[in-house]
Amino acid sequence: MTLNPVQARDLTMLREAGQQRDHEQIQFYLKRLLTALPYYYALAVVAERIHDFLPHFEADYPDESWVRRLLTVIGAYGTSPDEGIAEMALGQDFGAPGAMNFLKAVYDLTQAMQDKHIGEARVGFLTSAAVNAGMAALVHAYYAPRPYAWQRVRANTLDPVTGQYSDPEATQIAYGFWTDADTAARDSAYWLSLADAIDAALRR
Repeated sequence: MTLNPVQARDLTMLREAGQQRDHEQIQFYLKRLLTALPYYYALAVVAERIHDFLPHFEADYPDESWVRRLLTVIGAYGTSPDEGIAEMALGQDFGAPGAMNFLKAVYDLTQAMQDKHIGEARVGFLTSAAVNAGMAALVHAYYAPRPYAWQRVRANTLDPVTGQYSDPEATQIAYGFWTDADTAARDSAYWLSLADAIDAALRR
C-alpha cells in the first residue's frame, strides 16, 4: 500500500527527530503514526520492542517468568492481560539497569489493551511503552558494564528543602550517560528502527 502524504510526512519528521534526539517531537509524531495504524498493528510494533529487552531482564531476574508468559499471551492471542500483575511489579524494586523502564513499558502495554481506556488513551500508553522500552535498552547498554556508576546514580537523591543532590558527582555521571556518543547512536538507531517498522506496517 502507498503511504498517504500525511503519513509520509510524519515518518520523515519522526526520522529527523530521532536523528536529532528531539524527544518531544519524537513522541508527538510517534503518537500520530501509531494512531494511523490499525490497533493491532500498532500493538505488535510496540510489543516487539518490549520483547527485545526480555532476555536482559530474564538474565537479571530468572525467577520472574510471568513477564514472558504475559508477552507470549499478548503476541499469540492479542487478548487483554491481567493488568494487576504488571502494576504490582512497579511497586517493587528491580534495581538492575533498565529493569524499571522495561517493567513500565510492560505495564503501559497492558494498559493499552484495557477496554476501560478510550482509543486516544490507548495510543498514549503505546507511545509511553515504546519510549520506556527504548530507555531500558539505553540504560542497560551503558550502565550494565558500569555497576558502580549505576549504584551512585540510583542512590542519588534530591533534598526538597535545599534543592541539592546528595551526590552531585552522580548527576555528572547521569549527564555523561546521556551525552555519550554510543548512547546517542543507540538512541537514534532505536527510533529509526521503530520508524521503519511503522513504515512497513502502514504499507500492509
